[in-house]
Amino acid sequence: MLLLAVLVVSSCGSSHRATTTQADTIQQTESIQTGTTQHAETSQTGGAVYSHLAFVSARSGAVSHISDLDLQSAVADGKGGWFVSGDFGLARLLPDGKLDSTWGTRKPSKVKICAPLVKSGSRLYLASWRVSAAPARGTAPQNSTTGDANGTCVIEAFDAATGRLLWIGTQPSPGSLISVLAASSTHVYAGGDFRSVGNSERQGLAAFDAKTGRLLDWRTPRFHFETPASPHISALTFAGSRLYVGGVFDAVGGRRQYYLTALDPSTGALLSSKTPKAAAFTRYYPLQILVTHGEIITPGYDGFAATSLRTGQELAWSSDASTVATDGKLLYLGGNLERTLGPAHDTGSNLAALNLKTQNYTSWAPDLGFKFVDVGEIVPSGKQVLVVGDFTNSIG
Repeated sequence: MLLLAVLVVSSCGSSHRATTTQADTIQQTESIQTGTTQHAETSQTGGAVYSHLAFVSARSGAVSHISDLDLQSAVADGKGGWFVSGDFGLARLLPDGKLDSTWGTRKPSKVKICAPLVKSGSRLYLASWRVSAAPARGTAPQNSTTGDANGTCVIEAFDAATGRLLWIGTQPSPGSLISVLAASSTHVYAGGDFRSVGNSERQGLAAFDAKTGRLLDWRTPRFHFETPASPHISALTFAGSRLYVGGVFDAVGGRRQYYLTALDPSTGALLSSKTPKAAAFTRYYPLQILVTHGEIITPGYDGFAATSLRTGQELAWSSDASTVATDGKLLYLGGNLERTLGPAHDTGSNLAALNLKTQNYTSWAPDLGFKFVDVGEIVPSGKQVLVVGDFTNSIG
């Protein structure tokens, strides 16, 4: 079975970066206050230094903070900060690096996040592992697990203003995974490897009512990969009048289509679209779909494509990025970028920015001060960019 661990933090983002010593890193780091608890900027195990997120200037690339708070996912809160998820649950991170102690109505608890956090309007959506059947909609969860094979993923909706739990969605088939979410003002879409939700058959893709969490009678064409039971949905994005779907499949509705397609977000019907040619996707499947400036950008498992939505042709620029994010005309990239830019360009800890208007790389290249940097997510918010991943000076 395909390794699903890459769905949040891809191993493609690691590279060996020389120069900074452990002593230099410790001297450069500070401590930041998160809520009422002081967290050291880095943690140490057997002489190795580990960190998980960095606060970077969106303009200059200067690094203001390094933290060991173990985040799994983040989204901008629209006020210069972020909503974040991790083993601690769901929280709000302020622009100064502190956790907002006034946000949220539940005590922090150990949870295992299934899919990256998403925000639509005034709501947040999160999928996490649970060992028991999901409680009735609108009630607080009673049990959670760290991803036991006997558990399953369920979707939760939260009020972004307060952190209050609004609803819990119908539980997919036991032992199955929800690996990605997308949302509009009316729908929440879930993709993964499940075969049913509640008592209703769903082939790795389902839609829920954004207001109530009710499973909708929203059905997609049949996905196929080798056998009808094997497709897996790994990436979703809602863009305008289309829901873009990426994953492990080679046909949709009987039509040959590799790893990327577009559906009607209201009905699930297959739409014609200028998605990348099959040859561009025979090497890998998408882990992220970003639609911006007339382009569809798809970092994937051992591959990358940037394609014109108008023509379906790959663009002249390319990358080896494993994660991307956009802020205006800037496209931030994270991954093993030295192969893309060449040794003459210092990508600064596997991070770079492309001007989408000029199609040229900018001078933005933060240096996190670690030899090994694995970039999981890049999340611009206000004047800062939050870089989430695994940073260390020693592996093993």
